[in-house]
Amino acid sequence: MVIPPGKGQFFALMKTLPALLSAGLLCLSLVAQAQTMTWPVAGKSAGEDIIAKPQGYVGDEFNFDHLFIGGKEGDVILCPADGTILYLSVDYYESLDYMYGTGFTPGQSFDRNIEAADFGEGTDRRYYTGSITIRLADGSKIHISGLSGDRTFKTGQEISAGDILGVIGYSYKAVKQRSIFVSISDRNNKPKDPMSPFGLESTFVEPKEMTRENPLPVEKAREDLDVLKEAFCELYPSLEKRMPEMEFRAFVDSLKLSVTEPVNPSTEFRAILQQILHRIPDSHHYLFPDPLPSGNEEVWSPGTYLMYCDDTVRVLLAQPGFKQLEGKVVTRIDGLPAKSYAERAEVFVSNYDGKVESLAKEQNVLLGRYERVLNLGAGEGSTQKLEFSDGTTAVVPFFDRPRFRINDTYYRVARWLNQNASLDDDDVFETRELNDSTSYLALKTFEMLTGQVERIRDFLASCKSPNLIVDVRNNGGGHNEVLMQLLSYFADAPMDRQKGGYNRVNCKGPFPVLKYSSNYSPEKEIFPEYEEREDGFYLLDTLETCSVVMPDPSVHYDGRVYVLTNAFSFSAAMLFPAVLVRNRRGVSVGRETGTTYHDMTALKFADIRLPNSLQTIRIPLVQLVFDTTVCDRLPEGRGLLPDYPLPLTYYEITGGADGQTDVMLEYALSLIAEGKYLSEKNPFEEFDRTFSLSSVLKIALFALIGVLLAASVIIFISLKRKGQKK
Repeated sequence: MVIPPGKGQFFALMKTLPALLSAGLLCLSLVAQAQTMTWPVAGKSAGEDIIAKPQGYVGDEFNFDHLFIGGKEGDVILCPADGTILYLSVDYYESLDYMYGTGFTPGQSFDRNIEAADFGEGTDRRYYTGSITIRLADGSKIHISGLSGDRTFKTGQEISAGDILGVIGYSYKAVKQRSIFVSISDRNNKPKDPMSPFGLESTFVEPKEMTRENPLPVEKAREDLDVLKEAFCELYPSLEKRMPEMEFRAFVDSLKLSVTEPVNPSTEFRAILQQILHRIPDSHHYLFPDPLPSGNEEVWSPGTYLMYCDDTVRVLLAQPGFKQLEGKVVTRIDGLPAKSYAERAEVFVSNYDGKVESLAKEQNVLLGRYERVLNLGAGEGSTQKLEFSDGTTAVVPFFDRPRFRINDTYYRVARWLNQNASLDDDDVFETRELNDSTSYLALKTFEMLTGQVERIRDFLASCKSPNLIVDVRNNGGGHNEVLMQLLSYFADAPMDRQKGGYNRVNCKGPFPVLKYSSNYSPEKEIFPEYEEREDGFYLLDTLETCSVVMPDPSVHYDGRVYVLTNAFSFSAAMLFPAVLVRNRRGVSVGRETGTTYHDMTALKFADIRLPNSLQTIRIPLVQLVFDTTVCDRLPEGRGLLPDYPLPLTYYEITGGADGQTDVMLEYALSLIAEGKYLSEKNPFEEFDRTFSLSSVLKIALFALIGVLLAASVIIFISLKRKGQKK
């Protein structure tokens, strides 16, 4: 469900969106142009098996410039025109205007490259698609997605009309049948008509040039904030859990009033949007990259790079000429207490759920990354005054391109930031023996191939240690099936975390604010299957919220399990320890996870394009509740809290005294040495008893209704027979 940033080689591409068009569409072309391209499906006539045309819809999404063509298994796809191969990639389209992609290994087929790709949890491998972009003689480009097969290509290769590209695959998750889509652009990447070159009557409408005022006038900036305010109130079902609606409206209105002069839409206005997202934190909403970055905004930052930990600000790095400041403790910054300055950065941390406290603290370790946004008004000649704990002061100038020479402390911090992180597709787990009584299993991601899961299974099958430390720090999550399989190796009995789960939305639709959406129609009823209740529309007992882990019959590790977590344990990396903790099958050690324990907001998303700044914000539409247990052990709105917390310290992030020590791992080993494990009292016992009783009462009620219905039928039949005898 979660859409993660992915591994380093993945990149997200933004396309020109339909929201840039004027409200009135141009008339359809009445005269088909002469056919100049070969129809891409072999053996089919031009126009045959078209699924979707430009200016129509693919499901709920407006389709601006794609031509979708269907087919059956084995259909051969042909090159439409002579040209040169410009790009090859494997893609996954999250929406028609947003996709994940990865590079293409030369000399390998579409099938091999698709098999090697992995775009993370929430993506369906069926819709991983081979894509090719061909540059034509006039500089225009034709793009085809939905390719598979064993053909091999390389960029720069000349190709001719009618050459075989591959066989038909699946182009997009909203198109359930086999298909390709074709789009065409000019030499400047402006969308062009994909229909008339095949001799078809076209539905394509030329896009207007994307423009906006810069700086953005006060009234237009305020109008955009009003649009975003109404969008969250109308669409976002978890708003009351994050912030009462009246309070949220008042907060956005206060930001509106703070805009008293024109603002730069790429910097100052985006900083305001980030503050709004911070106040309703959710790991599934998203501020898209600026569609019109000018690239020449002057953003200056001071010549010291700060870090924040232990409620203390220190100089981590400094520009040449100020190296003597590195390592010093800062007490005041421009007259403001250093701690207060650091806490200001928290308003720009938004990629976490609910009331999670850990992520802002761990993000702020590298306080320097927020210096630019904290000093947006700075420019050439600006300075920052630092006061230090030893009584000295320094005035440091600002730079537009600061250059820091990395020191040993930074290397230590970088090592801590990246501990247990996956380096590549083969580096997904690690096993080792720590001592005679303790083994170690590092799970760096839940994006694993079958063979990798089997190797973990074999390790656990042979593990004789009575204690096992499982490390999911800095694990961004991954595939649910991998999570379930790994948990099954630890299950003594069926393990269930679904206690009264449900899905909830604000209404079935239509949603008027979706007139600003690039992927939904404002007239569409998006959730027809949901049932109305007093405070929303519900879908109860859904497969999305029900997940029972069954013991694996062939492998079972029955020792004590200690799971290391931190703020960057997301999604499946939260679920793994959560299921073990909830079923009293393990304990968590470290810090609160970045994903909340009880629920998340995800599944479907609306992309809202603000009309003046042209910034796009993705808003999740479905609240998914997994476990309604709220108690001291599982407080409302928080991530999974550790059974054995380890506060974040400077000592930990710099690797201990020698710079090489994994302090959290050493802490877990000390717990094992002291025999500390599950608490004597089960913190969930009272709730589970109530929940079980409620379930029994439900069953009894349905049984009673059944008996009464049966009795009424018997009485009715008896009376009818008596009447017949008379």
